[in-house]
Amino acid sequence: MADSNLFSEFPAHSESDWQAKIEKDLKGKAFSDLLKTDANGNSIRPLYTAEGLDLKDQPLKEHPKWDIVHEICVSDEKSANAEALNFLNRGATSLIFYLQGQENLSLLLKDIEIQYICLNLVLETGLEKISQQLVDLIKERGIEEAELEGSINFDPLENILRKGDWYQSQEEDLTQLKNLQAKNFAGLRSVCLNVNHAENAGANHAQQLGLALAMAYEYLHQLDLKSTRGFWVNFATGSDYFAEISKIRAFRRLWQQMQKELGLETTEVRIYAETSQRNKTKFDRFNNLIRSTAEAMAAIIGGATEINVKEFDLNYQEPEFFSKRLSLNQLSILQHESYFHQVRDMGRGAYFIESLTEDIAQKGWEFFKEIEAQGGYIAALKNGFVQKTISAQAKKQQAAFDANDLILVGANKYFNANEKGDFTANSASSGSEKKAKTWTEPLPVSRLSAKLEDQQISEIQN
Repeated sequence: MADSNLFSEFPAHSESDWQAKIEKDLKGKAFSDLLKTDANGNSIRPLYTAEGLDLKDQPLKEHPKWDIVHEICVSDEKSANAEALNFLNRGATSLIFYLQGQENLSLLLKDIEIQYICLNLVLETGLEKISQQLVDLIKERGIEEAELEGSINFDPLENILRKGDWYQSQEEDLTQLKNLQAKNFAGLRSVCLNVNHAENAGANHAQQLGLALAMAYEYLHQLDLKSTRGFWVNFATGSDYFAEISKIRAFRRLWQQMQKELGLETTEVRIYAETSQRNKTKFDRFNNLIRSTAEAMAAIIGGATEINVKEFDLNYQEPEFFSKRLSLNQLSILQHESYFHQVRDMGRGAYFIESLTEDIAQKGWEFFKEIEAQGGYIAALKNGFVQKTISAQAKKQQAAFDANDLILVGANKYFNANEKGDFTANSASSGSEKKAKTWTEPLPVSRLSAKLEDQQISEIQN
């Protein structure tokens, strides 16, 4: 029975056969009328088949599992350590610490067995001090450095996009990164590409991929790297479910292509995914749980290696234990109850996803080439090409939201004027800290519902 062809009695049909059937059922309406382009510029068709799809060239991540991330902004080493241990005991398998550069890592990482988790350290200053402390801690604990997973996240190229300036200067920032590479970490990744800012600023999927490739190529050139093994990439995932799955799959494909084009060894890229802030709302904020769960699912199916679900009330108040616990539980349920970690590539063979992956990959490669035509990532930021291109896309998204063509429950649909809360507290509507004078113009981020919510709050208060 296992060897029998159950479908041998059914005639094969080509894509043109199916299209002819659709056109007949349309009774005079053209098939082309069903074709459309979504808000992110992706082509959407009513019919997908295996014709024209190359299903053999999709790189897979090494293991189907992913790591559950808990993030901590460190203001005090002891309290941050206590929180980290608490959430590790609750199921987190990855930590991301946002550092100020003066921390004592021995205190921060006390009783944390870093060889069994992913450890990500994000900093803007103090790179030499923190990295040397980490080297010393590894030796002190007798850990084989190759056993470690995670990153040392010092990304001046993202800082230019976000703030319009280098941390110190181009020469000093890149020199610090070169010195970090000289430490030759065998396990931790030390060249980080933070593309999450672009998603939160309104970049479409192809723009995010092109931007990531341009940043990687700039670092390869500026740091004279001979391998891509040390790269760690951070994407934010939005609510366009199938396109977000395809975005991460497409990046794996493009990463492999870039390595081949440059004659480099093909190594797996480590992808960290966090839920987007652009589509989150203050009102009916529990809907953010639904949004972020779908976004986490998309990241998992797409093939992310580490996943961070942001707290549902992040735009409403400073997250407390309740919302932090829910964020962790969302991922724990997907892993331990939904068993999403049992399959390496759930999207493989789904004609729509395969086609969308190819479409986004091609457009992402084209945007990469457009950036290179400007002289590369740094030059394209200096002359404003990247900022103008992404801002134009963000305006299209905002216009769709303002016209109610893009719906966010609790904001421009089913708004609850009786909802209680101090909605003037902690707003993450904007993440750019524009200086009086910067090296170039920063790319501002904004939530789609921010202006409408401000108006709604004003009406409630009056």
